[in-house]
Amino acid sequence: MRKINRKIHVARRHGAENVAIALAQKVMQFPLFLVYRGERWHLRGFHTTNYKKMAVAFAEDVPGGLDVVVEVGCGLGEIVSRVHAKHRFGYDIDPRAISWARFLQRFGRSGVDFRVGSFDTLEQTDLQDIDLLITMGWFHYMSDEWIETRLRALLRIKRVRYILVDEFPYQRGRIEKLFDTIGTQVEQRHDWQDDKILFLYRCDG
Repeated sequence: MRKINRKIHVARRHGAENVAIALAQKVMQFPLFLVYRGERWHLRGFHTTNYKKMAVAFAEDVPGGLDVVVEVGCGLGEIVSRVHAKHRFGYDIDPRAISWARFLQRFGRSGVDFRVGSFDTLEQTDLQDIDLLITMGWFHYMSDEWIETRLRALLRIKRVRYILVDEFPYQRGRIEKLFDTIGTQVEQRHDWQDDKILFLYRCDG
């Protein structure tokens, strides 16, 4: 009963139109889910996932505007494809997710350059200046040492103005403490749906 009440509450918060869009997209996406053998969380659509909406809104509020935006762990690109920037890149280590994202882009014409890879791949690209680096929904899987090592390696060779990252409730304080040693916290916002905290950090001084 509690789960049902929770779903009703979430649906009301998102609104009937968003719920209808999300359900329709889930039906249309399911065959692709089978074709590309994706993860089930890929079916959790943008219109009823609050942290994705927050990430896009956060990106729009980044001071100074956005020329180059990169999302590492982009999945199907539901966040990066909605951010307004001249150049957008989406990286994911799952080649099936990238293939799926590229297929969807044929219809949406978002102009995102989807690539297979992660931080190590990004380090090797010719991109030198990144206005916003988005890393949502996966840092909690990684060790502190891995995160710090990879980020510091990236920041040594690339100019990254801002990083957008999230922190899960069961690890409250962990990501914030780690990133406080890497950049300067600009703002944090709470996600009512998943109880996550989204942080924006400035990393270029």
